[in-house]
Amino acid sequence: MDYTRLNPVIRSVSLYEKINRTDECIGYDSRVIYIVSGELTAVVDGEKLGHLSPGNLLYIPAGVSYKLKSKYLRAVVITFDPYDTRPEPVDRLAPVRVDEYNRELCHLEGVEGPLGKHILLPDMESDRDLFIRMSNIFTSAEGHYRAQISAMFKLVLLKIIEASDENALPARMVEELDNYIRENVSDEISNTEIGAIFGYHPFYVSRMLKERKGMTLRQYIISYRLKNAKRLLELSNKSAAEIAVECGFTDASYFAKTFKAAFGMTPKEYRNTFKEDFI
Repeated sequence: MDYTRLNPVIRSVSLYEKINRTDECIGYDSRVIYIVSGELTAVVDGEKLGHLSPGNLLYIPAGVSYKLKSKYLRAVVITFDPYDTRPEPVDRLAPVRVDEYNRELCHLEGVEGPLGKHILLPDMESDRDLFIRMSNIFTSAEGHYRAQISAMFKLVLLKIIEASDENALPARMVEELDNYIRENVSDEISNTEIGAIFGYHPFYVSRMLKERKGMTLRQYIISYRLKNAKRLLELSNKSAAEIAVECGFTDASYFAKTFKAAFGMTPKEYRNTFKEDFI
């Protein structure tokens, strides 16, 4: 999926206290339903999803049938097109019963990859305030409110895509990996240890990093250590040997050799160049 083309056109953001669509219906645009409180029973594309609870997010693409039922509920519903390839209609088209559906009116153009099917994410509690805020912004209708919500919602869509794509390295895993390396940068970090901590085979982690970052797990760790070393050379008066140890290089000569191979100069030369640039 080409993420660079992702530019959601926001059609509506509504806060619902109750949702009942007991007859099977189809929407002409895509929708995300975020449960703030209460419960929602959903059947999408013939699949029974059971009870959705607070913090659950349900994505339903345009042109896919669904049934929804609730008794006590507070949910933010966002209707949108993932891409801006079609002009926004003057009036938003409401969902219709399956027997009334006109495919020619559906905003399906350009939807592909993970967003081509419905997605249920159970662990989105941290996004509660974001959805409430988008609802408030849309209700206020002030300034470029649709563009503002579009920018905010694009981050949500990217999170949905990353979480639902079985072949993708989860974005939060990369973040956790960076945090782990930062906290243990001065210690020896093995591929086996990384795999055990994050629940992936080290070969899988290394392969996915190679595909997405252009480097293996070992290269990724060394790259992080070298970036940290550059920062210390710029901001501290510590010797190259001290910085080598602090950044996880047990051999100062290996550190100097690795640093020069990466940046074209020794740590000492880099520090001198840096100081000259900022006199």
